[in-house]
Amino acid sequence: MKEIIAIIVFCLALIKGEINSEILIVSENNCHQVFDKDQGQITSLGYPTFSSSNSSCTYVIKAKKGQVISLQWKDFNLPAGHDRLCHGSSDSVVVYDGRQIGINNLYTPMCGNHSFDITSSGNMMTVVLSSTSDEFDIMSFYRGFKAAYKSMSHHCKNMIYKTGYGAIASPHFPMAYPANLDCVYTIKLNQDRVMLLEFAEFALKPVKGNNNKMAMDDCDDYVEVYEGAISQRNRYFRHCGYYKPHPITTGGNIVHIKLHSAKSQLALYTGFRAFYYSGVPNKCGLFYGTPSGALTIPVIPQTSGINVECQFTIKSPQVAYYRVRWLSFGQDLFKKGCDENNYIEIYNGFYDKKDKLLAKKCDTKLDEFDTQYNEMLVRFKIEKFNPSRNFKFIYIGVTNNTVKVITDKNQTCTAKTTIVYRYSGPEVISREVKCELFSIGGLPFWASLLIVCGAGGGGLGAISIAFCLIRRRIRARRRYRRFERSDSEGSL
Repeated sequence: MKEIIAIIVFCLALIKGEINSEILIVSENNCHQVFDKDQGQITSLGYPTFSSSNSSCTYVIKAKKGQVISLQWKDFNLPAGHDRLCHGSSDSVVVYDGRQIGINNLYTPMCGNHSFDITSSGNMMTVVLSSTSDEFDIMSFYRGFKAAYKSMSHHCKNMIYKTGYGAIASPHFPMAYPANLDCVYTIKLNQDRVMLLEFAEFALKPVKGNNNKMAMDDCDDYVEVYEGAISQRNRYFRHCGYYKPHPITTGGNIVHIKLHSAKSQLALYTGFRAFYYSGVPNKCGLFYGTPSGALTIPVIPQTSGINVECQFTIKSPQVAYYRVRWLSFGQDLFKKGCDENNYIEIYNGFYDKKDKLLAKKCDTKLDEFDTQYNEMLVRFKIEKFNPSRNFKFIYIGVTNNTVKVITDKNQTCTAKTTIVYRYSGPEVISREVKCELFSIGGLPFWASLLIVCGAGGGGLGAISIAFCLIRRRIRARRRYRRFERSDSEGSL
């Protein structure tokens, strides 16, 4: 009977992701390593000659509690894939935020010569090298990788992240965050960089009182995101409650995330974890697909002193229209108003027709306006561009009064959680949580438990383990779906 109970616990842990089946596999090949020093380096087997073993290697980096980990790649050379997600690559590296392997912890895969430095949200990081190639075919052509890591103190106030990719989490995440917090997390990248910010998990105290309506300005606990500077004008949104904020594509290299909690409260809510990914906006005609973001001309050598003529398209099916807010204008822009070589135009939709022209900017007034649709075209032409002839605005996606339903399977309840949100405008009006309990072959939980507990023998135990491993493999195949984005040229 004790053996059967142990099998049940083992299976449930595999399904929930508390036991890493990949670590179990690589341990047999003596390819699982744990690093617990304050700093050090990790290398692929046989580096600088890559030795593929047609399996997976796992490197777990552990820091002290209250610290985060910074990982910097010193050398990275693996077979390349067909795209940025490494489809078609026989060998790739995936980094997870923490010890558990799952879609809520996952960074974009790396292969070829493409790698990015990473900062963890907590005191653990897992690096997985997956290899399916034949050792004889590739070992003489690729070097593998070498990376250096170091642990750093984590501060709630004025924590600065400078690596190209990273994860940010509230204090004590995934445990409840404490009361009386005023945390500011600043992402500060190189000047030529912008970033995509996504919230993977989010659970803050909801608004008191009316359960059918949530007004974000009434939140006791909240998260705010700012573009460039912490000011009301630069704020994208304030969020609380149980649903995740929309992703943001920034227009600059600096973003602030502010977390506030009330002075007295019960510790009941887990807080948030967010991922950010940097990129270089060095192409004209980029497509912005996030519900909120910012737009400016990148100050890079390619744009200095030239006549800039460009257009950008912005569209998101998650919103009904956009609120456009001008943030800044260079002192030398529009000194003489508009002419054929200096103007900014914004159109409703993707067509630059006169009847679609929403706004033509010829002055430096910091006003704001709303579009009619959830798609817009931005066209501009600026002569002899330099930083004093630049501009910047943010756009914020707004929903209409139509009640929509969002199904989110990435929140934490069990490995199979469905949280349904119904909202009108920016306000959540109801929330439903459905958690599926462990079952065998779709049977109810009580029937599954009765079958396992009421039977004996090693045969049934083996069947249970096989069933769990199959379920685990199916979940692993879905691991990268979170990162399915447009692969077309010029998209971020």
